[in-house]
Amino acid sequence: MNKQKISEESVQEIVSCLKNNGIAIFPTDTVYGIGAVYNNPEGIDRIYEAKQRDRSKPIIALISDISHLHKLISFEEEDLGNISEIMKKYWPGELTIVFDNSKYNVAEDNTIGVRIPGDEILLRIIESCGGIVFTTSANISGEKSPVKTQDISYDILEKTDFILDGGTILNGVPSTVIKYSAGKISVLREGNIKTGEILKLFMRRAEKK
Repeated sequence: MNKQKISEESVQEIVSCLKNNGIAIFPTDTVYGIGAVYNNPEGIDRIYEAKQRDRSKPIIALISDISHLHKLISFEEEDLGNISEIMKKYWPGELTIVFDNSKYNVAEDNTIGVRIPGDEILLRIIESCGGIVFTTSANISGEKSPVKTQDISYDILEKTDFILDGGTILNGVPSTVIKYSAGKISVLREGNIKTGEILKLFMRRAEKK
């Protein structure tokens, strides 16, 4: 377990850790997350083990840019167009969108949640790791999502290769989560982004068609 405060050197070290198939804890724009690069299936297994998380509960993909979305899901351009305005408005930001037809086995129902975070340092880390990092909140399943490293269970810390300490995250609210399937959206969790705003934007798009 290697814990360091944010610096240019520590950012390079966490990138090296992730690219060499390690798992790491880092601050996001919502809560602390634990993650692994997208092409590290053993790392994904270690995350589930560290969190004591059931494999039926998916983790999400943080991407550095929308151009990486095609690496994660299979879609037709017109299907993506139905939700493009929502992505443009809320990404980067605190909105996770769950898509069908995942190219990676991170959920039993073949879905995947995707988000572009708003934290600039985290975006640098993700881009340096190929543009995609699979992640979930750095807490034992069922416990409160951590807003500082002192909140994180030692059971998780000792199973992690690197911890990037960014102090206390003032937000502390997990992202809003919606699901986009068959041209429709449904609300799975509400965070700081109010789902009523999202639904209105989606309906306006539908009315224009």
